[in-house]
Amino acid sequence: CFLPTGELVTAGDTSLRLWHPETGKAEKIWKLSGIVETCCCSQDGRYIACGVADGLVFIYEARSWQQVAHWQAHAECGQGPLLQFLAENTYLLSAARCTCKIWSSRTTKLINTWETVPITSLHVARDCTVLALGSHTGLVTIHSLPDGNVLHRLHAHRTEVWAVVFSPDQSLLATASRDDPDGLKLWSAQTLEHLQTLRGHVGLVLDCSFSSDSMQLITAGYDRTLRLWRRHGRAPDRPDGGVLASAGPAPREGLPPLLAGGVWRCENVLVGHGDIVAACAFAPGVAGPSGGGSIVASGAADGAVRAWRLAEVQRAGASDGDGSFRTSSGA
Repeated sequence: CFLPTGELVTAGDTSLRLWHPETGKAEKIWKLSGIVETCCCSQDGRYIACGVADGLVFIYEARSWQQVAHWQAHAECGQGPLLQFLAENTYLLSAARCTCKIWSSRTTKLINTWETVPITSLHVARDCTVLALGSHTGLVTIHSLPDGNVLHRLHAHRTEVWAVVFSPDQSLLATASRDDPDGLKLWSAQTLEHLQTLRGHVGLVLDCSFSSDSMQLITAGYDRTLRLWRRHGRAPDRPDGGVLASAGPAPREGLPPLLAGGVWRCENVLVGHGDIVAACAFAPGVAGPSGGGSIVASGAADGAVRAWRLAEVQRAGASDGDGSFRTSSGA
């Protein structure tokens, strides 16, 4: 994940690392006693949280690098909890196995908890009113926040849903799974109507991330590649600025759902990883019409982390899993 200031945060082995956006050097390495499986940054950039195997959660202050909290969020879950901050940094959502919890990030007090389907992925919409959860069965459930009530059930895929992501403008929901060749789908965030299936990856699609202007999508796959997709045409304005505003017809009367949500096309395939690409993220900032200024980070199963400068098409930097991070101006 990225901080708003551009620093990249990565989780892997028994460490959490903070990378400088210009030099590609590790500014800070936090060593933990267990495997660090997940991490997230608060929207205001103040805090970094990570989930450690067997349900532990740690929170660090990004500027001072000091640990401010740690606790056992989930007992005997055998995994690092999936995490996302809510309301800038006031609350932290954690999920493991079949349980979701909302905590005060300052006091670690439990605010709410609820049971749901076995969880494989999660994402909270930007306005923090709804949560999407992916499951082992292909089912995506949409929950209201902070109460956790189920609003909708979407049979998105036939198999595990490895990523669910709302676009920043809250017009779209992307889902990623192992349903080759239909592993990547786009849905209307208002109506949950299927808009488009994005084909190109071979095998599992493991992660996806929208650019901050919601016009680009980066996806990571089992085939060791990333794919860059671009939306041609804007989504319609939402009547109340929120997701799931209505369950009626397509937002633009007379247009089929695909055109109402814009048409997405693959514009580039990023090749360079030597193993399965398990994670990807756009750096903060709005890209220009040609993608100028956009940087994407990706992480592979072998521990390598790479940064890609999309305007140059070439790889901008690479970490080879040994804790070193190289910057380069060439291929």
